Amino acid sequence: MLRAITRLFRHGELDCEDVAALSSDYIDNELKPEKRSAFQAHLSKCGPCQAFVGTLASTISALGRLPGVTAPAALKQSLIDRMHKEN
Repeated sequence: MLRAITRLFRHGELDCEDVAALSSDYIDNELKPEKRSAFQAHLSKCGPCQAFVGTLASTISALGRLPGVTAPAALKQSLIDRMHKEN
């Protein structure tokens, strides 16, 4: 509740917590223009968030270059069976 009230007074500005929550969408270019603009405005003045987003982007890029691995069919079925038992 307090966070929602605080957000009202920031006039659309994002804080570090917002940036952390929206970073994947930012990297994937999935933010609406006004949110992307607010995100970039925060990044322009926040070194820790610049480092966080840069590291996240590098990590995603590195993971994307790894070769794909197919799990054995028995493992897939075992996981599916376990999920059904737990739900």
